[in-house]
Amino acid sequence: MMYLILRETHYEGIDNSYDIEDFTKDHAKAVEKLQGYVLINDRKDRSYSILKYDSPLLLTKEMEVA
Repeated sequence: MMYLILRETHYEGIDNSYDIEDFTKDHAKAVEKLQGYVLINDRKDRSYSILKYDSPLLLTKEMEVA
């Protein structure tokens, strides 16, 4: 499992953009990083959040249904 720190840039008239600012596998570290990004953010049009990412399962040859 991985935690992504996302930066959302807000625009008027068009869709917002999302960028991966940072990532970690440790939840506590992700929360600390998020707090740091929020603390140093001096732009009103940007916000930060955490996204919990779990990679999708891949079917192997043995698991495929015939």
